Amino acid sequence: MEYYAKTDIGKKYDHNEDFYILPEANEKYGIKNIDVKNKGMLFILCDGMGGGNAGEVVSELTASWIMKEYYANEEMADNPKEKLKAIINSVNERIKKLSKEHEVYKGWGTTLVATLIIKNTAYVLSVGDSRLYLYGNKELVQITEDQSEVWEIYKKGIITKEEMRKHPHKHILNTVIGMEGELKINEYELNLEKDNILLMCSDGLTDMLTDKEIAERINRRSLKKTAEKLIKQANSNGGRDNITAILIKT
Repeated sequence: MEYYAKTDIGKKYDHNEDFYILPEANEKYGIKNIDVKNKGMLFILCDGMGGGNAGEVVSELTASWIMKEYYANEEMADNPKEKLKAIINSVNERIKKLSKEHEVYKGWGTTLVATLIIKNTAYVLSVGDSRLYLYGNKELVQITEDQSEVWEIYKKGIITKEEMRKHPHKHILNTVIGMEGELKINEYELNLEKDNILLMCSDGLTDMLTDKEIAERINRRSLKKTAEKLIKQANSNGGRDNITAILIKT
């Protein structure tokens, strides 16, 4: 398996509220190579929001807490997707608690897309509008569904996907990590084939590029070149948000 990740500040903001963690040995996030080997490869991407630096704080806290708890858990062999889901719910409660205790974090939140790969299966959990795509047989398919007001309109056939990208309410999300009320986590399970490519990304990419434009820039021989092309094009098209892409080739 190969993977590559890249994030970019974009052209509008002076800081990056996107955050990702890869399944590599990392003392800060409690990851050991032996744990990755035994418990699978967990990729996490978060897109934070909130006043001041709250967005970048909540995205890193959420991603790092989920990663730490997952690899610290000794009972991941049985039903790993459900256990990862329980960890996400637990972290959500911790984020909500911080929001209530500290005025500076009031109203913060973050999207989440987490992909856990064990053998030939990918377990995907998502919150908000960060996405996961599957590229195979020269076709790009969006696997996750946005948890947004505009996505619901799109699903009813009222607007096209292109119109959805330009809709004035496209960033009104139905749920995010840290939001009051019950957290709704979307769940997916994929059987991976040789040379499939998974793309995890924030809306800074998908707001700037159509699915067709993304597919045209996927280079099977170099995930690094693919990420660089995607981010360069997103910036050329306006770069109105932070841009993050994680590419995984099976």
